[in-house]
Order: sequence, then structure tokens, then C-alpha cells
Amino acid sequence: MEPEWSDFKVLLALASAGSVTGAARALHVDNSTVSRRLAALEEAVGAKLIIRGGRDFNWTAEGRTALVAAEAMESAVAQALRSVHTAKADVDGTVRVSVAPGFVPILVRLMLPSLRDKYPELDVELRGDYQRVDLAKGEADVAVRMSRPTESGLVVRRAFDLAWFAYASLSYLETHGRPETPEALARHSLVLYVQAMHGVAPLHWMESYRGSSRQVSRVDNLEIACQTIAADGGITVLPCFMADAVPTLRRVFADRVGVNTGWIVYHEASRNAARVRVVVEALAEFFEKNEAMLSGGT
Repeated sequence: MEPEWSDFKVLLALASAGSVTGAARALHVDNSTVSRRLAALEEAVGAKLIIRGGRDFNWTAEGRTALVAAEAMESAVAQALRSVHTAKADVDGTVRVSVAPGFVPILVRLMLPSLRDKYPELDVELRGDYQRVDLAKGEADVAVRMSRPTESGLVVRRAFDLAWFAYASLSYLETHGRPETPEALARHSLVLYVQAMHGVAPLHWMESYRGSSRQVSRVDNLEIACQTIAADGGITVLPCFMADAVPTLRRVFADRVGVNTGWIVYHEASRNAARVRVVVEALAEFFEKNEAMLSGGT
């Protein structure tokens, strides 16, 4: 039989009050409840803990050992509560943020400096992940996802709309001409994405227009696609915030080829943690402030 942790409170009350009646008063129960819980604890540990003598009692050696254990438990609980309250109130510690790799440079450059100035004890780790992290398992504290999460237990906040365009280098367009319509893409070198990335609709947009062209290469991340077309490797689809920052790249068509929504996500267990709230608000403010850069506006 395992002891009930709550029964150790009886020992603390007895030590503090000095009598069963006083312990019952402190615990807001009657005398018989104190006696019953004490008897249950003694049975669980297999030893007599106190020796009664009328209204008073004396501790046995086993009782003093159990009392020390009860005091240690009380101290551990108090420390845990202080830690929880501190985590809720203080903005310090580490917050791990999972984002698509393409977001890391602009967040490091445009968001983190002001956040560090405001909260010098806060450490924000940006993890460039293509794979979806499990927030419930603590793989990250906050995530920026490009599709609305469906898992239970998550707090979801709509953050921005991300526009995608077809891009090529200026020198490629000068050499090979600018396609006037999507159908004309079949006559150009295309940088397409592997099947695993087709869950993001804009990344398979050009598949419908490749025709029988054999001038096709495939990549498995946006950064390589951007580098490839910057080296005159052809035409690809990229998020505008990434490609517009490269001086040699140009939009092939005026219209965007797709748009998807970004979501800030964190586990509901972190809702009251000040450090997480601060980072969530900083992300939301950053995305709102840079709406034009993300949506393809001017």
C-alpha cells in the first residue's frame, strides 16, 4: 500500500499545532478525520508515528523521520509554486520558435534586436524547420505554420497572408525573353519542387504549365530554388518577401500565383507564461508591421 501524499499534511499540522484538536482545526476537518488519516499513513509506512498520551502526543523515531520527509515535500511544493508564479510574471529564459527557414534571416534582422533591447533576459531560439514540430511534446514553444493546425490543445492565431510569385533573374529574362502567359513557361527552364513540398499549393503551381519541357530541375527547399534562379537557372515560384530582397530577381508575371495564410501557434499549457506571450506578441506585431512585404504590396 502506497502512502497518500496528502496524508503527510497531517504530520505537518500535528507538528505545528501540537495536538490532534489543533491539527483538525488547522486542516478544517474533525478530530476523527485526523486520526483516520494518521492511521492510514502509519499503515502505509508500516510503523507507528506518534505515541498518544491524553491530549498530547510524542513522536516516535519513525515519526520524526516521516515529519522531515513531510517538511521536505512542503518545501518542494512551495518552490515549485514560486517557479510557476515567476514563469508567469517574469520575462526571462528561453523560447524556442519553429519557423520555415526562409523566415529566419528577416526575423533575426528585423525582430530580434528590439526584442533583446526590451527584454535582455529573454533568449529566443529560431529554428528553421520544414518538418512540423510537436508542440505538445515540447519540441518548440511557438511555431509559425503555413496551414491552420488541427491538433487539439493548441492556441492558434492568424498572423499574415503570404503571396507567391514566379521569379527569374533579370539576365535570364533578357537572354531568354519573358513569358507572356503561364502557358509559355513550357518553353523555359523551370525550377520545380519535389513532391514532398506540394502540400503548399503555390509550390506545385508550375506543374500544370511545364508541358513536355525537359528543361526541368527539382529542389527540396526554397533557399536552393532562390539561389538557382539567381544564378540564371530558370524560373521558379517563391514567396515574395524572400525573392524581392534579391536585387537581381524579377517577377515574371504581375499577378501572384498563390497565397497562403500564416498562423502563430503555441500550446495552451504555455498560455500564461510571460516569456511565451511576449514572443507571440512580438511575432504578431512583426507580421502586421511588414504586411506589405509579405503580401506582395508596395
